[in-house]
Amino acid sequence: MVNKSKILSDISKMAVDAMSTFSGVKKEVETIVTLRVNKLINKMNLVKRDEFEVLKKLVQKLADENKKLKDKKSPKKKISKNIKNKAKPKKRRKK
Repeated sequence: MVNKSKILSDISKMAVDAMSTFSGVKKEVETIVTLRVNKLINKMNLVKRDEFEVLKKLVQKLADENKKLKDKKSPKKKISKNIKNKAKPKKRRKK
């Protein structure tokens, strides 16, 4: 009976040790993968998030300004077309 419990105790110790070893291996693999991904990202010269947000706001502001300028320009065209149409004499129909 003593031998059986000693064997079971040894087996449980081995299982616990194996689990702690596997968790250490898992952490090591995660660290290696993280480093490789970061190295790849740095090599690709990707834009950082905050820089992207600043440029996005700038582009939006410029697009709004362009739209305002187009809106200011278009009524003048309409007015000038109306003036030209009124200035032209109407053609009379022959009876």
